Amino acid sequence: MVLKIMHTGDIHLGMKFNQYPQISKQLENARYQALENVIKEANKRNTNLLAVAGDLFDKTNISSADLKRTIDILDSFAGDVVLVLPGNHDYSDGITKLWDKFREKLTGRILILDEKKIYELHDFQIPAAVYPAPCETKLSAENNLGWIKNLESRVKADYQIALAHGALAGFSPDLNDNYFKMSREELLDIEMDLWLLGHSHLSYPNQDKVINHKIFNNGTPEPDGMDCSHPGYAWYIELNQTKEIKAERILTGNYHFSDLEKEVNNQAELENLVEQILNEQPETKILRLQLKGELAREEFERKDQILRKLRDSCFYTKIDQSNLEMKIDREIMREEFSENSFPYQLLTELEDDNQALHLAYKMLKEVQE
Repeated sequence: MVLKIMHTGDIHLGMKFNQYPQISKQLENARYQALENVIKEANKRNTNLLAVAGDLFDKTNISSADLKRTIDILDSFAGDVVLVLPGNHDYSDGITKLWDKFREKLTGRILILDEKKIYELHDFQIPAAVYPAPCETKLSAENNLGWIKNLESRVKADYQIALAHGALAGFSPDLNDNYFKMSREELLDIEMDLWLLGHSHLSYPNQDKVINHKIFNNGTPEPDGMDCSHPGYAWYIELNQTKEIKAERILTGNYHFSDLEKEVNNQAELENLVEQILNEQPETKILRLQLKGELAREEFERKDQILRKLRDSCFYTKIDQSNLEMKIDREIMREEFSENSFPYQLLTELEDDNQALHLAYKMLKEVQE
């Protein structure tokens, strides 16, 4: 048989967005919608196995209502089995009750991979053995692959698949070695047919279609901040009996973040920038725009009218105009100060130093008032 897998993770259900108070509820709900999107895409493809490679939840204290909501969504998967690996946000340490409460509400098709043991999937009509590396703490300088490396033997199965949560060296930042770091070489030395990883919110490899690649990182199905500029992905993977692998990156997100810093020095440049932003799915865009530059007075006075198009069209917009200034030319100087005055003479002497010119103009206006 061809084993069909939908690989996701880092969904972070329960994540709060207090930095966006106007839209926090929509962003929190979008993470559940993203999980629904993943499962809809899996069901379209008659997927056998749904693998969640850690951080299904953002924390270990999740309400009973949210646990039930999550399980109801997972139960909508039409395939054979759902695998859920504890990650470093929803770790399983034997003390926190998250997974005990989760297990109480489970149906038989959902397996929590919270033990360092081989999980055989024959009871689900899948000829596969699964080797998990669950997180038992939030931070660790060591990964949890040791038990797999030390196995004296493995069970017989057509497919040998491993799930692990942690930083992939050279891909996922882990400057202080706090996040269960593992290397590609380390993974490939442990002979598996497929490695399904979670932790980084970027998908690996960074390609839309991949052939015969053994290591995948799920990314996140729903972007969670300005440092996450992609639209949200999951991996659909096919593994056949000759161990050939075909994978496709599937779009799953609802909203996308856009963090821009742009310089504009005339109205045409500003209008072109606004048009460009509005051509890229503004209805789901969470935009942070920092503007700098100089505009002539008439253009400066019209800028808010032009920028209003962004506020009216984007899902959320925050614009910083503190470094976008009105151009101080001779006409403005003459209107504000007589030509023979000290302020006028000072400003004309500073015309070649734009920063000093604006500072002096601001100070002179304050004194004048």
